[in-house]
Amino acid sequence: MSSSHSTLPIEMFLPRETVALIDQYGARFPHDLALEQDMTIVFSDMRGFTELAEQFEPQEVYASINASLAIQVRSVHAFGGSVNKFLGDGLLACFSGENKSERALACVAELLRLLPEREGLLLPCRVGFGINSGKVLFGVLGDEDRWEYTVVGDVANTAARLCGTAKPFQALLTEAVVADISAASKEQYCSFLGSQPFKGKKKPVDIYELRSVSTDASFSCAAD
Repeated sequence: MSSSHSTLPIEMFLPRETVALIDQYGARFPHDLALEQDMTIVFSDMRGFTELAEQFEPQEVYASINASLAIQVRSVHAFGGSVNKFLGDGLLACFSGENKSERALACVAELLRLLPEREGLLLPCRVGFGINSGKVLFGVLGDEDRWEYTVVGDVANTAARLCGTAKPFQALLTEAVVADISAASKEQYCSFLGSQPFKGKKKPVDIYELRSVSTDASFSCAAD
């Protein structure tokens, strides 16, 4: 679906899932639409953004964030994911379908290789990642004047918590993600760090780290 203006398609401004639903429902888009889906969720966030914003001019900060996000978006799309939203200096991406967790980890592994290479070219863009997998609710939030179709639920919340815990250029993931990938990928790329309690959650979360992946190595799936 594209706008009436030929220059900028609506897909540039809205997530693919939202565009598909607008195509499907049109003016009859239900305000209470909520669909349960099995997804792997990826959050990213820049470390030290507050200090960065304080020390540099807004245009410099903007250029640096935009360069980082552009790299992330390309990788997400290359591995079959969808960017649901930008979160200031980070993003929320969703992977669904076959090999969803393999593709999500392959995407983040690529970003852990690409983003450090950008260090020093603009401003520091030290990004951390949180990854979780399971059933989420894709639903419409807002009122009659402003809607957003986004993902909600414990799976997304835990991924966001992990992202907030991750160090610069570190990706943290849950047992649910590890259980959704091949045994070979788990053995080669995932390291168990331990269990960590999070405020509001009854049980500690088993946390794994995505180990560095060399340029000549890959998961069972790869970008086209």
